[in-house]
Amino acid sequence: MNRRDIADYLGITLETVSRAFSILRDEALLRFDGNIQRRIELLDRHALAEFDA
Repeated sequence: MNRRDIADYLGITLETVSRAFSILRDEALLRFDGNIQRRIELLDRHALAEFDA
C-alpha cells in the first residue's frame, strides 16, 4: 500500500500521511527500508501504540 492509498483509505491528504511518517521516523518508532522507501519497519510496537502526537 503506497502513501496515496493510505491517505485515501483514511480520508486524509497525502501530505498528512507524509508528515505523520516523518514524525514517527523522527521519534525512532519506524524506519524506511531501502532507497525508495517502499517498506516500513516498525522499531517499537509498544511505543507506537502509546504514541500521542
